[in-house]
Amino acid sequence: MELQLWLTFVAACIIFSFAPGAGMVATVSNALNRGMKVALVNIVGLQLALVVHLLVVSLGLGALLAQSATAFTVVKYCGAAYLIYLGITQWFSKAPATQTDADNGQHALLPIMRQSLLINLSNPKSIVFLAAFLPQFIDPAAAATNQYLILGSTVVVIDCLVMVVYALLATVIRPLLSKPRFVAMQNKVFASLFVGLGIALAKAER
Repeated sequence: MELQLWLTFVAACIIFSFAPGAGMVATVSNALNRGMKVALVNIVGLQLALVVHLLVVSLGLGALLAQSATAFTVVKYCGAAYLIYLGITQWFSKAPATQTDADNGQHALLPIMRQSLLINLSNPKSIVFLAAFLPQFIDPAAAATNQYLILGSTVVVIDCLVMVVYALLATVIRPLLSKPRFVAMQNKVFASLFVGLGIALAKAER
């Protein structure tokens, strides 16, 4: 792959990763409410889902999802329902923002990873976007597998770094939002964002 083409792809990935979405909301919410360790576990879950999306696209199944109205609708509504469920749960959450990373035991981290994994997996727009986006950078005369490995690794690394940046920024302002009234406000704000994203996803077209 030519360096100039790859750099163009990198620039597009950075823009794509910084665009606000459910993954970003989950990352910032976890960083603010539970600390950097939980936010990093959340990011791992997001990237595992992204790897699954990339595998789906590289195998050609992304095109099937893009073309099948039924498949797209089923995944879309499942994703929307899950985001709305997260929003309702967050609204009534009483988790203290002052909880430290050391307070988060191993038993509490697996559900966080599972949650973020489901957030990304249940977003069909991500697969459709990647299915339309990646082939533009694939040279049909070269080995497709190697190219997908390069592009896929680039997408995952960049998205991971962007999510870490979001988490770090949230961690910096976390001490300023440790009072109970700010915790309650955070829960309501992020709950509203999750519900809003769920509604937007439910209305999304291919």
